[in-house]
Amino acid sequence: MKSCLFVIDVQTGFVSQNTKYVVERIETLLKQSLFDYVVFTRFLNTGGSPWVNFLNWQHLISEEERNLVSSLQPFAEVVFDKYTYSSINQETIAFLKHSKIDTVFVCGIDIDCCVMLTAVDLFEQLIRPCVLTYYSASNGDQESHTAAITVLGRLIGQHNVLQEPLDSTVLSKYLSASE
Repeated sequence: MKSCLFVIDVQTGFVSQNTKYVVERIETLLKQSLFDYVVFTRFLNTGGSPWVNFLNWQHLISEEERNLVSSLQPFAEVVFDKYTYSSINQETIAFLKHSKIDTVFVCGIDIDCCVMLTAVDLFEQLIRPCVLTYYSASNGDQESHTAAITVLGRLIGQHNVLQEPLDSTVLSKYLSASE
């Protein structure tokens, strides 16, 4: 089986004081070329969305905020747009099945929202999610980030929540554990 990295919503509108550190970490990860496939997602907010209607959250509506962070754009050969927290939909599932991917490494912004929901949806589709917490961040505070790690361990299994930096040796260990 092939390895895949999902880079969730690392967009200019999500980069803040709480999340900016993760951009360099993800770039370093991508430069290692560890994965057979790399998938980026972009969250697109619209006027009438639940975020606008129920949270009065007006971000990620403009093209400027929707853009992937410029330093990561060269790595973004496959990009899926989404209008929900989760990146898992018919299009992404078809891509994963066609590519014969049974384990997806997930990282990005926000670990307590889109990263978490994507991992849970992968799990429920019988695709093993491995959340890379070192390469994920939250626009909430550190408490939100830590809480997400705890909840993810309960939802998808603590052994699928990876808190260390990734290299080829660490990746091989996790891929062999899924066989």
